[in-house]
Amino acid sequence: MKNVLLVIAPGHEAPKATERALQRATEVGGGLVVLAVLDPDEHARVATALSDVGFVGERVSEDVVDALEKERRVFAEMQVQQVAEEARRRGIECTAVVEEGDPNRVCARVAAAHGVVAVVLVCEKRSWMTRFLSRSAPVKLPVLAGFDVEVMED
Repeated sequence: MKNVLLVIAPGHEAPKATERALQRATEVGGGLVVLAVLDPDEHARVATALSDVGFVGERVSEDVVDALEKERRVFAEMQVQQVAEEARRRGIECTAVVEEGDPNRVCARVAAAHGVVAVVLVCEKRSWMTRFLSRSAPVKLPVLAGFDVEVMED
């Protein structure tokens, strides 16, 4: 089956990209794979940033770091499930995936495993605070060579 891969940024809504990915899935007559890739080091960077700017004490406790990590995963899972539910309402088969790791490797592996023919990437508008707290690695387009790739700003 031909599938469309929607790569979303955890913690950020992407209604335009979601709509476009659903349209593409209908156009190719296949399903949708919605993927959120979690950066394994993001929670540590956020904890360090909070500590450096004085929001919290000298050292951020492991409980705070664990809570940040859990919250990030739960929110990402909710996001992909919302997209999956919308796809199913429209009669489009959908697979929701949340993985932690290098975005380039995860995207390439998921695309190969699910018979992806087209990819919709979200290029988010980011505030200065988001850029300060999150330094997540972008997905590099050469990893997705051979696919029909659309980059949507959301």
